Amino acid sequence: MPRLLLVLFVSAALPAAADECYSVDPAGGSVSFELRQAGSPFRGAFHRFGGELCIAQSRVARIDVWLEPASVETALPEIDAALKAKEFLDVASHPRIAFASESVQVRDDRQLARGTLDIKGKRRNAEVPFRLDESGGKPLVSGSFTLDRLDYGIGTGEWSDTRWLGAEVKIDFSATLSRR
Repeated sequence: MPRLLLVLFVSAALPAAADECYSVDPAGGSVSFELRQAGSPFRGAFHRFGGELCIAQSRVARIDVWLEPASVETALPEIDAALKAKEFLDVASHPRIAFASESVQVRDDRQLARGTLDIKGKRRNAEVPFRLDESGGKPLVSGSFTLDRLDYGIGTGEWSDTRWLGAEVKIDFSATLSRR
């Protein structure tokens, strides 16, 4: 019995492995996309994004990130305007795209976040593989995943025809993290 009390006392005195939470630094990162348009690659990026990642023991424990679809840029103003319209991202009614993890698993040198991706009010399960590295003394998260734009109502009406505009959208992201 005295040993048990000693173990309990020592365990209570040790600090718990608490999550350390970080803010996504948009100045040190990027979120870009690529899909096929008439058979050729078409690219763009989002410039306003943020969120929080919590890290425990060199692995991500929780992710809660967002981006503003109104910040989309393709270097073609008329396409930027079309992407913000109701048929595509509908930024007037849906000012944020969000991802929240439900679990994160370590897989070799990568991690896999499973959670909910919310675009245009459509919530779908998503798996997002990523790496957690270090850059300039700060954590750096980067990864890539693919989604089907039609699952989220992106490109309705005549734009739902995948012969002209591919359904698969590849998302690439990277961001440094700053202590909160």
